[in-house]
Amino acid sequence: MTEVQPEPGPPEMRNGSPAVRAMLLLALIGTAGFVLLPYIVPLLWAGILAFATYPLLSFLRRFIKRPVLSALLMTILFLLLVLAPLLSFALPLAQEILAEVAKLRSFLANPGATLPAWIEHIPFLGPRVEQGYQNFRAHTPSFSIFMDRLQSHLLTMGDRLFAIMTDAGKIAVKTLVLLLGLFSFYLRGPELWGGIRTLLLKWGGPGVEEPFGQIAPVTRGVVYGMFFTALAQALLAGIGFEVARIPDALLLTFLLFFLALFPMGAVAVWLPASLVLLAEGRTLAFILFLVWNAVIVGGIENVIKPIFIGRSSEMPFILILLGVLGGLEAFGIIGLFIGPVILAILQTLWQQSTRQKESPGPE
Repeated sequence: MTEVQPEPGPPEMRNGSPAVRAMLLLALIGTAGFVLLPYIVPLLWAGILAFATYPLLSFLRRFIKRPVLSALLMTILFLLLVLAPLLSFALPLAQEILAEVAKLRSFLANPGATLPAWIEHIPFLGPRVEQGYQNFRAHTPSFSIFMDRLQSHLLTMGDRLFAIMTDAGKIAVKTLVLLLGLFSFYLRGPELWGGIRTLLLKWGGPGVEEPFGQIAPVTRGVVYGMFFTALAQALLAGIGFEVARIPDALLLTFLLFFLALFPMGAVAVWLPASLVLLAEGRTLAFILFLVWNAVIVGGIENVIKPIFIGRSSEMPFILILLGVLGGLEAFGIIGLFIGPVILAILQTLWQQSTRQKESPGPE
């Protein structure tokens, strides 16, 4: 019994409709994006971290020839050296913030509450702050409006922190996705990157080669610049904490390191710490501590970041800063890296366009 072969139709029927294939492809991409949407951020973090640390993986593979073993070792190192300390530090910090928010709520709800005694002992400013606070509290309408708005913000912040702390299941799943994604990028990163490059060249032509090549160096430059800037600021600020005999200097140094990853984050640590010196009446120590942190700790950012980021691309520092700040506001923490990459690609496209216009045509 022989099988009946279908009669071949016209070529356009044998190849299928391009419009139908495009619609199916878009539908599949949209569905896949919807499925992966809750885990896009951990996967993006995994990709960024893999980009930044891939030179270390290349060095490791000189001694460990098996790709699976080297990728697993890099993932374990990241877990032990970065993720575990970060999580162990973040949870107590969140609990401390919740406790302080609760204290502030009770202070605002108490009509007879007064400012802490140490504020009054601050030279020059203390008595004025106390008097201004009493006058403001005595003006009932203004104080009521201020109280309502501040308590609303405090409730929102407290609820978010509490939700983060209690939603341990989602945090654990996303952490697992981050680690699995990091391992996969270490293992198959070059193949995936080559496939993306091939598709871009196929769809966009040779003109996308140069902009596409900016992604890796700019990502590494931003990551290295932010990490080493935060590390340098933490070390210098830690010296200042020790010399000035600030309480809990080691804890403040670790906190400053993590906050220094964000623009102006270090100020949120050393400025309140300087007020401790002022409250203790150590005016000279306060002035020296303030100058040290404002000039040395704050100024080192303008030295280290341009060194790392400037080597990775031809972007001016102001454009990188705008990319970091704008990306942070638009996309959250992940935008610290997405913003500069987008601006680097746009700058390269702009330079390509201007070069094409300036090149003389055939005579």
